[in-house]
Amino acid sequence: MSFKCKVCDKEFSSERGLHGHLKSHALTVADYYVTFYPRKNLLTKEQLPFRNKEEYFFRDFANRNQLMRWCCNAPKVELKKYITRKLKERIEKKELSLGPSYLDLKYSSLPDIDHYKECFGSYTYACKELGVDPIFSKPLPKNFWEEVIPDMKIFIDTREQKPLKFKNSEGMKLDVGDYTSSGDYYDYTYIDRKSEGDFKSTLTTGYERFRREMTRVKENDSYIIVVTEISTEQLEKNNSTGYCPHKVSLSYMWHNMKKIQHEFAGTCQFVFTGGRKNSEKLIPRLLYFGRDLWDVDLQYFIEKFIQEHELGKGKTKK
Repeated sequence: MSFKCKVCDKEFSSERGLHGHLKSHALTVADYYVTFYPRKNLLTKEQLPFRNKEEYFFRDFANRNQLMRWCCNAPKVELKKYITRKLKERIEKKELSLGPSYLDLKYSSLPDIDHYKECFGSYTYACKELGVDPIFSKPLPKNFWEEVIPDMKIFIDTREQKPLKFKNSEGMKLDVGDYTSSGDYYDYTYIDRKSEGDFKSTLTTGYERFRREMTRVKENDSYIIVVTEISTEQLEKNNSTGYCPHKVSLSYMWHNMKKIQHEFAGTCQFVFTGGRKNSEKLIPRLLYFGRDLWDVDLQYFIEKFIQEHELGKGKTKK
């Protein structure tokens, strides 16, 4: 493959060679692509900013908020065509065997699940149109939020640093995770609790260690729900401040989260509760329903519940 300079028509064997050559024309890489490959924001009609080539040619908006605004106002025929193309691009580029989850879509600058439901009737059908099944395909159990959870005993790993408080609990050394149910309620479902700092380190410096843990979970035919006691919005906000004690590359962290989710589909998923109190309320419910939740996109339904009932921190409304 050759790369031809749009200024002087000189050809190069690599993109790197072309980019290095641009200095002879007193051009930056950004100037070159903005000048010769102008791309307009679909919402504002302004020139899209250039950060890197891959993002420049993939994105059609300056940020995801603009994408969501456009999706909410675009004609349905145009919307369906656009969101189908973007999902297809994502699946093909990443060679995915399963359709992206709610969080995967969110941190890949893709439309929301609800837009696919609006155009296709269901997100599952939208994925099947492109030849894949979604990573999660089941609805939330109808009585999930209303069910009165029995006073079941919850085992807490004895190595848990800051254990959550439950009405009925007991310490026990667990092979994986931090919490699980006992007796007749036990069905190989575990909860791995994360603080903000824990989550960041797990998906960055502790990534390989976490992969090994997920391998053990998979080998034992078990399932882990990684419950992080902060909202994604607050996590990102905190990370952008100068006082953040655990600042990380958010793009790298989200990339690793999505990678783990696909590599260990059917073994784990990630949930963000907004705080410890919310985690204490949610975890017994997660353990009670257990295996019935293994194929449910929990974060999607949790955020829908928060929006509809105005509960929790970092809530948003459409």
